[in-house]
Amino acid sequence: MASSSSDSSGLLDIILPATARLFDYSGAAISLFDDQDRLLYANTCYYNLICYKWGTLPTWPDIVRDNYARGQGLIADTDDIELWIQTVLAKRRTQTYRQFEIDAWDGRWLLMTETWIPDVGLLGIGVDITLAKNITTTLKQEYQNALVRAETDQLTDLGNRRALESLRKFLLSKEPRLQVTALMIDIDQFKPYNDTLGHLQGDQCLQQVAGVIRGSIKMSESYPIRLGGDEFLVLILDAPLSIAQQLAQRIKNRMRISAITHPATGSGLVTLSMGLASREIADSTCFTSLLKAADDALYQAKRNGRDCITSPMETSGSQHPLNSHLEAP
Repeated sequence: MASSSSDSSGLLDIILPATARLFDYSGAAISLFDDQDRLLYANTCYYNLICYKWGTLPTWPDIVRDNYARGQGLIADTDDIELWIQTVLAKRRTQTYRQFEIDAWDGRWLLMTETWIPDVGLLGIGVDITLAKNITTTLKQEYQNALVRAETDQLTDLGNRRALESLRKFLLSKEPRLQVTALMIDIDQFKPYNDTLGHLQGDQCLQQVAGVIRGSIKMSESYPIRLGGDEFLVLILDAPLSIAQQLAQRIKNRMRISAITHPATGSGLVTLSMGLASREIADSTCFTSLLKAADDALYQAKRNGRDCITSPMETSGSQHPLNSHLEAP
């Protein structure tokens, strides 16, 4: 037997209050707007989200304007709230179903779904995803920290060879091409230092030298790296060779001030040999050539008696030791 309209009405009288209670206990922010975007129904969670008194029935644009003006409820990240509202309204009822994320001034994040039926209204359901969002953010941060640790030499806190490889890829991706200067650094007679004083003292020496290198760098686009053992490298981006020469001399001067004792050198102090080279990095071959040229200059410094800086002549491929009296700012 077919049910009468009065039976249907009676059933709705039972279902609607029960549904409203279910909505309130769901933990979701639930709203229903009519075709004019005026609120027809909202549960307690939605009213709490938009910071409105329960039972009020504002339009959606008025909710956004009020929240924006008061700095509460939903966040609209804009300098022009009217333009923002018009932009959102232009796509608010263009799809039967859409999903997006919003954040609130109280720190909550919600995953929102909107279901639109023409001539009926727009049903919005927001689920709190703050915890999941925070976990995702934490995981991303941990991932970034792991990448940093993977590219950091654990003894000296300078970059390692993996960091050098990342830097190489970065340089090859740059347009226009960058001029890069390499400063290769080696501790003089480090093996007898280790053999005489032991590896623990040797590690401390490496840390002290790394500190001197790091503390001497004034240019923002400079990247200090420990290549391994007692060999270090500083890559200086988009700077003339003269700037790198000043850096090398500054390192040399600070090493003298540090006065790290060495039992096997004539001066009785730890000294450094350094080599400089500069190239425009157009491809991997240029990068490899740059490092080789700096390494060759370093070993020329060793042959010149150690404790000096060697760089290429500006007008030829030969090398010469920099004047020991050159002072850097």
